[in-house]
Amino acid sequence: MKRETNEDALWSAAAERSGDTALGDSRISFACKKRRRRAAPSASALQRIARCLVIIGIALVANFAHAEDGYEFWLRYRLEADTARRNEYIQYCGGEVVAPESFKAGAAYLELKRALPAILGKAFQANNAKAGSIYVGGRNAHPAIASLVGAGELAGVGEEGFVLRTGAWEGRPATIIAANSTRGILYGTFALLRTLQLGGSLQGLHVVDAPKMRHRFANHWDNPVRGSIERGYGGKSIFDWNALPKKVDSRLNDWARMLASMRLNAVVVNNVNTAKNGLEGWRLLTPEFLPKLAALAGVLRPYGVKLYISVNFFSPSIVGSLDTADPADARVRAWWKNKAAEIYKVIPDFGGFLVKADSEGEPGPLKYKRTHAEGANMLAEALAPHGGYVYWRAFVYNAKGDRTPQAYNQFKPLDGKFAKNVFLQVKNGPVDFQVREPISTLFGAMPRTDLAVEFQITQEYTGQDRHVCFLGQMWSDVLRFPLKGEKNDARMWNTTDAIAGVMNINDSRNWTGHLLAQANTYAFGRLAWNPETSPDEIASDWVRLTFGRDPVVVKTIVSILRDSWPAYENYTSPFGIGMLCDRGKHIDPAPASRGSVHRADAKGFGTNRTAAKGSGYAGQFSEPWRSRYEKLGTCPEELLLFFHHVPYTHKLKNGTTVIQAFYDRHNEGVATARDFTERWKALNKLIDKERYEHVRKKLSEQAGHAEKWRQSINDYFEKRSGIPDAGGGS
Repeated sequence: MKRETNEDALWSAAAERSGDTALGDSRISFACKKRRRRAAPSASALQRIARCLVIIGIALVANFAHAEDGYEFWLRYRLEADTARRNEYIQYCGGEVVAPESFKAGAAYLELKRALPAILGKAFQANNAKAGSIYVGGRNAHPAIASLVGAGELAGVGEEGFVLRTGAWEGRPATIIAANSTRGILYGTFALLRTLQLGGSLQGLHVVDAPKMRHRFANHWDNPVRGSIERGYGGKSIFDWNALPKKVDSRLNDWARMLASMRLNAVVVNNVNTAKNGLEGWRLLTPEFLPKLAALAGVLRPYGVKLYISVNFFSPSIVGSLDTADPADARVRAWWKNKAAEIYKVIPDFGGFLVKADSEGEPGPLKYKRTHAEGANMLAEALAPHGGYVYWRAFVYNAKGDRTPQAYNQFKPLDGKFAKNVFLQVKNGPVDFQVREPISTLFGAMPRTDLAVEFQITQEYTGQDRHVCFLGQMWSDVLRFPLKGEKNDARMWNTTDAIAGVMNINDSRNWTGHLLAQANTYAFGRLAWNPETSPDEIASDWVRLTFGRDPVVVKTIVSILRDSWPAYENYTSPFGIGMLCDRGKHIDPAPASRGSVHRADAKGFGTNRTAAKGSGYAGQFSEPWRSRYEKLGTCPEELLLFFHHVPYTHKLKNGTTVIQAFYDRHNEGVATARDFTERWKALNKLIDKERYEHVRKKLSEQAGHAEKWRQSINDYFEKRSGIPDAGGGS
């Protein structure tokens, strides 16, 4: 509790430094202050002025609509077109923003100041008898909040939740944003504004909401100094380390604002690979970079986002001058403690470290015959006095043999041996962010260890910035996976209190390279807050927030998003066969180079991962999944080739041979990709030209690339199997 108080103080200080001193007022109005006393204009003059302002405003909005480029993300605040609804909004939100002087909800106030005039389309007048006020704060901040919000409601939402409520106070409509912290107020503010953007009614509004998971991360794989992004597509890094700390790009404030609108509360700003191949992420621990990190933390702080960095386990030798990084060495432990103290001196609310160790060339404790737990706990010991956390990635494997069972084999014996401020960060599946793979067996297998689930928003294996592939349904399936079977309420997300998404953010004007990829960014934030949210609801909300509420626009784009993941899976890697892409960029088909993945021979294909005769991954699951995946007859067909090596002539449930179904899936995927271009044509003139043309070109490229995939994969397996595609591949 004391730590939360310190954070509020930091946020308040940040708001004051940004010039937001008005937040200290107990009653805040958007009305303009008079500079000097002058004679009041006549009524006719006021009418003429009003008409001119309306005309100018409409012209500006119309002009802006033709110049949209995606920069605003889903935070597009536009005039509410429905007059009746707009009048309702004015009725509940058109007056003052009333907040306690001590609360100083800087970012929330600025967001209201930005959004409400744009949505309501009128000047706000203090003491307007017809317009209701927005009351912001804790339950005791104002009698209106105490009257409309129950004590139990606010107590139940914790430190980050909020209560939204409309009602009446002193004979006027009132809107309440109540929370127990500055961060909760900010999330409640974004929730209210989303309701307005979506055209929802404020009459009888009553929302009580809190996060399902406590730690919600954005993981950037940006490379300091170089300005590049590992597995980044469509642009370069948004972080100009050479300019920091003296110059802070205004784009960084928009980035922090976007993270807060996603309700993410932590961010790692650099790549987990910190030293191999000449990378220099390790330099973030040097004295030169600490002021730069402090500047970033200052940008993030008003938005309730904590700064983390990826560190190299060998930093005592790389950054320092020690001849060892052995976690059992007292000098090494002292070095990390001193370094942590140095960081917290300039960044009091620093979050902690993300570590990739003993994986793909990044060094770790195994060199010294120490366990992952011993390595992580050494770092945790250094951070613990300051309230910091260690996130230790579980993506470890030996290149020899099947990688899928290896993380479980290494980490399962360590359950209960990690410090309390250590999270084991586990990828959603056992391979590497594939378009289809089962859940990692570590979830549900380590009840005495805090786990974080890691998803990849940047589409390394799912089309990058060249293909639309909405991943909301995939992530939802993982988070809601019934670990003990469908009849049991235990879901995967119940086993973790942290979630991380590898970001797709870059310096392109629309942030993600492919405009529709923003849907994945948005979906991650919604699912991180509440894993039970419907992916269809998320897709629909994103479209309406981004493109407006025209029914044809919404229906068309939602249909493309909904069909995009199955389509991509079909024309690349159906039935869980695994990665068939090239080994470098992971974008083009290269099945001949992936023999160890698909295991195709003259008689069949697929990988045997059974406990009886294969690599054993199926045997790591608890029942009923162990038996279901182990047996060919009960294995779900979408994972058939992931768990089993089968003859090409193996019959599926519908009587089709697996090889013909394999061909058919590729043909169907291409047909769907082609259809995306036709669906999009219906939106010509319904959305602005710039975004229409951008997506049209992307979808056209996707259709052509899908055909390349179909041709390459089907030709390869026809030659391997000697069985032609009976469908002809048209």
